[in-house]
Amino acid sequence: MTIIKRIEFTLNLDDPREAAIYRALQPALRYRRAGAIIRQALDTLLVSSDSSPKSPFSTRQETHHE
Repeated sequence: MTIIKRIEFTLNLDDPREAAIYRALQPALRYRRAGAIIRQALDTLLVSSDSSPKSPFSTRQETHHE
């Protein structure tokens, strides 16, 4: 039996990073292939060659206030 889950998310187009994500996905949305692109991006981000999961938050630089 195949189980398919649909995940809805929103992008804030006033945020430059999220607007860039939307622009990158826009052509794929037209052909209903955005899901495949998102899965590929997440697979690349979250799964390393040694199969240990990476945290998406570990790639962000922390801001230090003095």
